[in-house]
Amino acid sequence: MRREELAPVATPIRWWRLRPWSRNHLMRPSDRYEATLILLTAAVVLLLIPVAAAFGTGTHTRLEQQTHTLRAGVHPVPAVLLEDTYLAPHTPEYSILPAGTQNTARARWTTPHGDHVAAVPTDTPAQAGQTITISIDADGNLTGPIPDSRENTVLAVTAACGVWALTAGAVMLLTALAHRVFIRNRLRRWAHEWRQFDTPPT
Repeated sequence: MRREELAPVATPIRWWRLRPWSRNHLMRPSDRYEATLILLTAAVVLLLIPVAAAFGTGTHTRLEQQTHTLRAGVHPVPAVLLEDTYLAPHTPEYSILPAGTQNTARARWTTPHGDHVAAVPTDTPAQAGQTITISIDADGNLTGPIPDSRENTVLAVTAACGVWALTAGAVMLLTALAHRVFIRNRLRRWAHEWRQFDTPPT
């Protein structure tokens, strides 16, 4: 008589059968402990989502406050170009240029602290002698690009996702290590029971 093949059990059903409160008498205490640990891990991973969201919200608020402070300490002044604009090289001197800015030239501007000369960004190509508007700080120094709200939002979302990924990953790693310990102990007990089963009675 041909033995009928058993249909594979769907994963959700198999996990439901391994629930800690199952009445299956074949489940060992260690099986119930492991199932409880998995449920707790899933709950912690889900609870970390609002925690990470709160962290991201706090980060965004802090970044917005920093941006507001930076903008409050910056004011525009006219600057006269001392040379024609050219493509900005990748050197520390031009590190404060806004992202995507290619045109730059040395310019002079006047403040109560005296004249300043430095390389400044320009939106379009320009010639020596033209006057442009730049942003300086309270000391008269050229300021770098100030992050906008979009950049702050991207940083905050990235920070929130990073916090969730790191914490959830750590929790799941600990659970995976515990799972391997449970498997090793279970195999060790099975081997011991098989040896007892093979031992003839005295």
